[in-house]
Amino acid sequence: MESDRISSLPDHLKDQILSNLSIKEAVRTSVLSSNWRKKWSTQPDLVFDSRCVSTATSRNPSVIESKFLRIIDHVLLLHSGPINKFEVSGSCYDSNITIRTKSLADVDRWIHHLAGRSIKEFVLTIRVEQYYKIPWCLFSYQSLHNLKLKWCWVEPPMMFEGFRNLKSLALYDVLMTQDSFENLISGCPQLEELMLSKVQGLTQLNIQAPNLKLCHITNDKFEGISFNNTLQLAEVYLELSLFLNSESNQSNWFKIFNHLPHIECVMIVNYSLKV
Repeated sequence: MESDRISSLPDHLKDQILSNLSIKEAVRTSVLSSNWRKKWSTQPDLVFDSRCVSTATSRNPSVIESKFLRIIDHVLLLHSGPINKFEVSGSCYDSNITIRTKSLADVDRWIHHLAGRSIKEFVLTIRVEQYYKIPWCLFSYQSLHNLKLKWCWVEPPMMFEGFRNLKSLALYDVLMTQDSFENLISGCPQLEELMLSKVQGLTQLNIQAPNLKLCHITNDKFEGISFNNTLQLAEVYLELSLFLNSESNQSNWFKIFNHLPHIECVMIVNYSLKV
């Protein structure tokens, strides 16, 4: 008999193959042989997106959503290894998957289930009917290195001690108060990258991050922007078309960079800026 070359592959090659597959395709490899049957359930990176659900059998949004939710529940139930990355995402141009308000309790359950699992990367950018309020449990993820949120209401609890290991933070189309934002940023002493877009609820953008190296701010309305204790900042991208709404702001925007000795790259986007 010919040898089963697929089953005899070294574990590190199996892991490499699975890492390049969608979670749906990875689960399907369980039919290859007994050696592959549970291999997918130990993969550390779990990414759930539109590839998980086929629209060939139905184009009904509620049916697609139901399948999508069941897939995530099924994978989390059977997963047996450490989880480094957990991502639930959908393209803003993909209208096939939308989490309805009544299903947000499922998202709450996933976040509670992952508490204590030493998650290093958490991404939640799926389309929702309304802002999804992040449960307090997420703010206990002290092992996080990367956090990306979209269409969320972010309000850290009073006892929040910060994300002490966070290096990258991306907030898109989120709702939060001025105090919540400033407490979040100041509670991330290792933060190196900050991406903001359409953050609702802020008037003044005050950023204090001693290790920040890169900052991208787009599509936001602010009365002012200040960088304090950000001596490592090297790259800044600012879309100021909505910020520079007065002559005083236009004449004073240079002060943003007064105390940034390591700036290497600055990109300003504004069609009416006059220097």
